[in-house]
Amino acid sequence: MGVMKKHFQLALLFCLLCLELAGFCYCGGGFICREVERKALVDFKNGLKDPNGRLSSWIGLDCCSWTGVHCHNYTGHVIRLDLRRYGGNGSLEGEIRPSLLVLNHLRYLDLSFNSFENTRIPTFLGSLASLQYLDLSLNDFIGRVPHQLGNLFRLQYLDLSYNSLNMVGSHWLTNLSSLQCLNLTGVNLSEAKNVLKSLNTLPLISEINLYDCELHIPLSLGVEINFTNLRFLDLSYNGINSTMPQWLFKLSGLEYLHLHDNNFQDLIPSDIGKLTSLRVLDLSYNGVLSVELPTTLGKLCNLSKLYLSENKYFSGDLNRLGEIFSGCLKNSLEQLYWSNASLSGPLPSWLWNLKSLKALDLSSNNFNGTIPKYLGQLLPELDTLVLSYNNIAVRLDWVPPPKLKYLNMNYCKVGPKFPSWLQNLKILSSLEMSNASIVDALPLWFWNFSLDIGRIDLSHNEIKGKIPAGSSKLTNLEILDLSHNYLEGQLPHFSSNLAYSDQAQGLFSRSSFSNTSFILLSLSELYISSNKITGSIPSSLCELNYLQVLDLSKNMIEGVVPDCWNHSLIIMDLSYNNLHGIIPASIFSTILLWDPVNGEGCRGARDVVFLEDQMADLDERVEGVEPVEEIEEASPTPPVETQVRRSTRDRHPSSRYSTNEYVMLVDGGEQKHMREAIQHEKKRGVVWSHARGDEFLV
Repeated sequence: MGVMKKHFQLALLFCLLCLELAGFCYCGGGFICREVERKALVDFKNGLKDPNGRLSSWIGLDCCSWTGVHCHNYTGHVIRLDLRRYGGNGSLEGEIRPSLLVLNHLRYLDLSFNSFENTRIPTFLGSLASLQYLDLSLNDFIGRVPHQLGNLFRLQYLDLSYNSLNMVGSHWLTNLSSLQCLNLTGVNLSEAKNVLKSLNTLPLISEINLYDCELHIPLSLGVEINFTNLRFLDLSYNGINSTMPQWLFKLSGLEYLHLHDNNFQDLIPSDIGKLTSLRVLDLSYNGVLSVELPTTLGKLCNLSKLYLSENKYFSGDLNRLGEIFSGCLKNSLEQLYWSNASLSGPLPSWLWNLKSLKALDLSSNNFNGTIPKYLGQLLPELDTLVLSYNNIAVRLDWVPPPKLKYLNMNYCKVGPKFPSWLQNLKILSSLEMSNASIVDALPLWFWNFSLDIGRIDLSHNEIKGKIPAGSSKLTNLEILDLSHNYLEGQLPHFSSNLAYSDQAQGLFSRSSFSNTSFILLSLSELYISSNKITGSIPSSLCELNYLQVLDLSKNMIEGVVPDCWNHSLIIMDLSYNNLHGIIPASIFSTILLWDPVNGEGCRGARDVVFLEDQMADLDERVEGVEPVEEIEEASPTPPVETQVRRSTRDRHPSSRYSTNEYVMLVDGGEQKHMREAIQHEKKRGVVWSHARGDEFLV
């Protein structure tokens, strides 16, 4: 009887388990999600706009197999929803519906890099009680951060960065007892003056990012400092105008401290030596004048990156700093950035004792003298060297560090001979030698010395010869600037086809320079303006599939503009040549015209320097395209006014281009130099051409 009772109890438990699992099914050997949660996800999807079909897999019964949906292996509950936009997948837009509340086992929610433009963060998100990870960054949210998020006591990670949010009060943060990482970059905290005091109550907090928050930083956090687990602290770009708070130097476990773009007084007190765990210290762009470096800085034996740029720290003989950089710091320091700091005199000898140094930037100072001949032996690990805008000379027999990848010697005295030591830099990826006093021809080896080269800038020298004088296969080259030199002859044959390279090897026995080969798979910007180039524009330029910027202005090029341009090209300048004929129809499918004389667009609002009235006999009509005058009559849509926060540090005008050249308009009507604007966008990780293309396809 007892055995039967036990069997009955087991059968009853099994039935109860079946009832518990009745909300989802066992099908084909695997579990699929619970029906109630599937319906909630469908309703959530229906509130979204998905123009690129990112959620096209959200069909059928098995929601656990849908893109971005992750379920528990045993219960089938949805525990993770990852709808972050990766790459060019297209943004999700629309409404975040409260049907998400049905997912009461949801631990992870990532909606970052989408576009919920001009909407507020839903307050109901504070009711997702199981949530441990919430990322709403880069979503165009507006308004006040809902204090209901303080109900998420299990939350370990919260990212609200890069929206248009503000916070009123911060006491709700004290409820996030499990929080470890917080990113509020760009959130206006001017009405949350106690935010750091609130965060000081969180026992597990290890990372705080309060970049660009209009932050008020208190000189005291109270009697007790609870930031015992804090490893990362970023208070940069807040315009803080005070002395360094003493509580900072009690954070003995701090490894990363970013304080750049503020106005701290007494920027480096002697107490800095107490932060012995520091790995990265960024004090750049604080505008501090005449402050000595304390010797205690040399006690930071774990420091690997030190940023001191844009502060006038030190005057006098830099060799006096040898005591600081001769202790344990000389063994740990890997990156030193000390640009635009009014440093002067010869390069200090203690620099050559930093045997672990991999990156050195001393640009825009007043250094003079000559680089040590055997720098490659002194700093064998160096891969980045930036000495631009100094009065520094480079020996012709210089032995550079063999691992160099990035070399910038703009405005240094490298010439007059073309530097033969470049041949030893086999893995160089970026070379900048503008205004380097080079008066010589480009040697044949230059076009093949490094297969990794991605950027070449030799502009504003007196370089002679032709481009190139032989076959070149620069598969990684993205930017080539040879402007403002004395190059002559016809443009070479350009190609982005590797198969052509073998064929091209046999072309150089011919006398015609136009038959030489230039294999450029990745080229996006080509500048050959202000030289003595003759002949016609080769149609092979159209074969460069990634070309975005083409500047052939101020040469002696003749003939007509070929009609073959692809959709990647967005900026073209062919002015001050001897071209004639009509504007090709393919130009209008890729770029629009810009009139640099009147400073206005000729067709739409796209800002492109293309052809000036100095071109001979240019026909204003284009077959199959409306006349330019008719399009110009349309009233442009006034730009939306936007408030732009600016750093208080000094801005330096471009040394490359005058203010009336290459001018373009960007969001908010702010003017930027064309090339600088493009590179600024690339630094932000945005493909500039795609962004501009989306804007003008509307």
